[in-house]
Amino acid sequence: MRIHKHAQLLNVFRGAIDLVAVSLCWLLAYGIRFKTDLIELTKGTDTFFRYSSLLPALVLSYGLVFVALGVYRRSLDRRRVWEEAFDLSRAHLMAFVVFVTSIYFIFDHRFSRATMAVFFVMSPFALAFGRSLVRKLNRWYLRHTQSRGRAVVVGSGPVAERMARMIRERDDWALTLDSHLDIAHLPEVRTRLNAGDVDVVFLAPSAVETTKLHTIYEVLGNTLADVFVIPDFEAPEFLAPRVMQLDSLPAIILNGSSLDSYGRILKRVFDVVFSLLALFVLSPVFALCSLAVRLSSPGPVFYKQERMGLDGKTFNCLKFRGMRVDAETHSGPVWASKDDNRVTAIGAFLRKTSLDEIPQFWNVLRGEMSVVGPRPERPFFVDQFRHNMPGYMLRHKVKAGITGWAQINGWRGNTSLEKRIECDLWYIQNWSLWLDFKICALTPLKGFIHPNAY
Repeated sequence: MRIHKHAQLLNVFRGAIDLVAVSLCWLLAYGIRFKTDLIELTKGTDTFFRYSSLLPALVLSYGLVFVALGVYRRSLDRRRVWEEAFDLSRAHLMAFVVFVTSIYFIFDHRFSRATMAVFFVMSPFALAFGRSLVRKLNRWYLRHTQSRGRAVVVGSGPVAERMARMIRERDDWALTLDSHLDIAHLPEVRTRLNAGDVDVVFLAPSAVETTKLHTIYEVLGNTLADVFVIPDFEAPEFLAPRVMQLDSLPAIILNGSSLDSYGRILKRVFDVVFSLLALFVLSPVFALCSLAVRLSSPGPVFYKQERMGLDGKTFNCLKFRGMRVDAETHSGPVWASKDDNRVTAIGAFLRKTSLDEIPQFWNVLRGEMSVVGPRPERPFFVDQFRHNMPGYMLRHKVKAGITGWAQINGWRGNTSLEKRIECDLWYIQNWSLWLDFKICALTPLKGFIHPNAY
């Protein structure tokens, strides 16, 4: 298909640049080790020929491992830079192991471990630089080439508008938006196809237009242009749909999380490291808050409240107790309100400053919560909201968080639930490790103290 051709050529170019990068790093590592004074020579020097003779084994190891791990898989997804860097670093580690193991068994000569260490450290930076170079060269090429394909978007509604916008923005597709027509203009589409003026057709019918799909298929059935169908799944009840293969049948996942396997691993590592540091740094505050709660009113220092988390599973969310022990004995589960007489004096301060949330770092270490994510809600209220708020349950596709996108944007406490859900779903769809860093950095400025926190 035409839309894949440019992406395939880019992958071939990426592969060539990757192999050139690791080869240069290997030769440069030799030079740093034996031709400079940066690393002291203790066992004598070695020849350049001996190390350059390993280039075929190096290129073969990296080429095979990178291909096997899908570094050059054919994909039209827009990938974040950090995702690409993670894939390259993982592939580099495995290829390095294969390379070192192979030369250990094939050659009797013992090569310098310092050279290998220098090569191992330099290669990820060289690979990242090579990818950046490919992106810049691709943009330059597309600005000066006349070989772009012509694309037509057929359909009306937000999905078709988004598709047209993507064609204009995605340089790596090498397409030019020729026209955007609705279903009523099918005769014009047929004429354009018969004349060979169109290379790719994106069919993005709205919910109303899907009733005319049989007519559209008749028009598109005899064309050599590539045809893509984009279903209308832009409703808030769904996250970004993903396609997977179930044996021989394609299936669309409507409510899967954007956090994939390595994303979950990275987020978990971030959670553990951040929580340990937070508990260490905040230990004096933790001790003072514990003492203040103990002295302010009778009862335990900590309060355990059942909340709903990942995949709808409940857990006991920890807080510094800010209310009387019998706060809900007569009222049952209710939201706290301004000037709530159940809140203790120290509790009002802790809740206003969000210091009552500090014990939740233990929930994070136990794997029940994340540092960043949608705030967890009590099952009693979840049962109410899930029937009235479209997309509400999708918040539970990720772990609940101590802070979140909604909180730093001011939607906490007694504020718009719709806006809070909108922020939570946006976070789930756009998650990245850098977004978590950003939210954590902004939380002390925008998330700690809020007029609606009580």
